[in-house]
Amino acid sequence: MARVLCPVALAAASGYVLALGSSAGPGWRWWTGWAGLTGAAGWAVGAAAARGAAVRRVVRTTQDLLASSPAGSDRRTDEVRGASGADGLDELRGAIDRVGDRFAAQVKEAAKRGRNLESLIEALPEPVIATDSRDRVLFNNGAAERMLGRGVGELTGRPIAELFTRREILTLHADARVGRGGDARARLTTPRGSRVYQVTASPVPAAWGEGVFGAVLVLRDVTELAEAVQVKSDFAANASHELRTPVATIRGAAETLLDGAMDDPPMRDRLVRMVASNAARLENLIRDLMDLSRLEASDRASDGATIDFSELGAGLTELLGSSWAERKLRVRFEWDPSAAGLVCDARLLSLVLRNLLENAIRFAHEGTEIVVRAARFEASGGGSVGVRFEVTDRGQGIPLHQQHRVFERFFQGDSSRAGPGGSAGTTPRGTGLGLAIVKHAVTAMGGTVSLESVLGEGTTVRFEIPVEPGPGGRAA
Repeated sequence: MARVLCPVALAAASGYVLALGSSAGPGWRWWTGWAGLTGAAGWAVGAAAARGAAVRRVVRTTQDLLASSPAGSDRRTDEVRGASGADGLDELRGAIDRVGDRFAAQVKEAAKRGRNLESLIEALPEPVIATDSRDRVLFNNGAAERMLGRGVGELTGRPIAELFTRREILTLHADARVGRGGDARARLTTPRGSRVYQVTASPVPAAWGEGVFGAVLVLRDVTELAEAVQVKSDFAANASHELRTPVATIRGAAETLLDGAMDDPPMRDRLVRMVASNAARLENLIRDLMDLSRLEASDRASDGATIDFSELGAGLTELLGSSWAERKLRVRFEWDPSAAGLVCDARLLSLVLRNLLENAIRFAHEGTEIVVRAARFEASGGGSVGVRFEVTDRGQGIPLHQQHRVFERFFQGDSSRAGPGGSAGTTPRGTGLGLAIVKHAVTAMGGTVSLESVLGEGTTVRFEIPVEPGPGGRAA
């Protein structure tokens, strides 16, 4: 009997394990791989369930053999039953059934947790890549495939050194493989362009015993944060430089006056004019810095009010009239009747036009005309409706290769257009913040800004502000 039961038991157990592995398909293979990363708890539960099922089959096979014994074998049946008690096999079968049911429930629970964990990692916006003991990709989510420009399943099995060439990432991965986690920042080329990632590497302990099985890399896109930090650093450096220049000039002039220049009328007059000019520049720079700071720090919606264009033009004339008269310039306001009813932040609109007019006054040829226009526009196809503003001057213009940078903070253009006195001393130096303020203010009003310029002929700066809907959802 023993010679019969042993092969049957072995065949039953082997058949159950093979059937479990082959029928589960790719999902089972993924689950077993991830179980290796998380301590292989699922493997232990599955193996226990397999053993329980195998024992159950042994009992059933034994019962089948006993039940199928030919007539006249009652003596051997009685011997078997007598060896284990009248109900021994039934009790053994019941106990094993209970154990098998418990293990089966644990297997289902482990599989459920595995699916939930897979869904959770797949839903993460950050790329996640797990490697095995051979430094090959064992698991990754969809974000990792999109970041590396690969299709579904194309990363699995690839060496980590094939996916990343940056030394920082490979060093992090190598350290994690020996049990040392860490993080670093690296710039990678992706289908979205050059991006900066904060990369974190963590070791994955071996499922059995001590040691490290693999590593997990998590990459977080911090491009915007890195750019903001760089802009802030550049802004502080540029602001310090721009403030230092007029302050140093004023101090030098004052020291020269104290050293005896007060008794030299021509030198005294020149130094006094220098102090006044740089004090005005310092005042303008501080004003622009405060305007820009308020625009960047404000998180409130712009105040909406119906614009009175005649009042707007009068305010600009009062503020800048002496400046354009000094250079013999004429300023003409062309407010088209169609622009009436514009609702926007009057303070921001005045700030934009003031900065554009100051630029036009600074760079227009002496004796020419500056035109400020406003008219309603409607996008092709009956889309958005708004008011388009234009400030046009006939002046020096901007070289084509510099036009894409004019809205940057502290951008001054070439030395022939900006300086203490400009070319031949005719163009006063600006702060380099005017157009940056314009861009921020227009954006705050929900509009867009653009520029057209021809070197030696003049410049037109154009910005468009959408018209807020009036009663009933129609444009005012």
